[in-house]
Amino acid sequence: MNGPVASTLVLLEELDKCEPGKKVRFLGCVDEYVVKKATLRLKHTYPVTDTPKIAQVNIEHVLESVKRHEIDVGSWINVIGYVELRNRKGIHVQAVAVWGAGDVNLEVYHRAVEGRKEAARMGEEK
Repeated sequence: MNGPVASTLVLLEELDKCEPGKKVRFLGCVDEYVVKKATLRLKHTYPVTDTPKIAQVNIEHVLESVKRHEIDVGSWINVIGYVELRNRKGIHVQAVAVWGAGDVNLEVYHRAVEGRKEAARMGEEK
């Protein structure tokens, strides 16, 4: 059966471990929007560290569907996109879908992501 490639749910802090071209889904908080480049700078400090991970997310292909309030600084958004290989330092993702996360409970979200990863590991061991 042919269809779109499924995305892998990851935490933003794990994006730098993903292979270029991998389709991912993650949550991040808008820290900045660079209009000229149609790029969002997203942060998600989990686990808490001195230097939070930052993802540069290009939203050029989804600009027509993104709502203004979703790209306001401080907004939490979900992203589905492809990890890009870049010569510049940092994590870069080409978004294919972006939508607001609403009033997300981060603690519940973290537990859910970790639970899904554990379930996947258990399934691989069988």
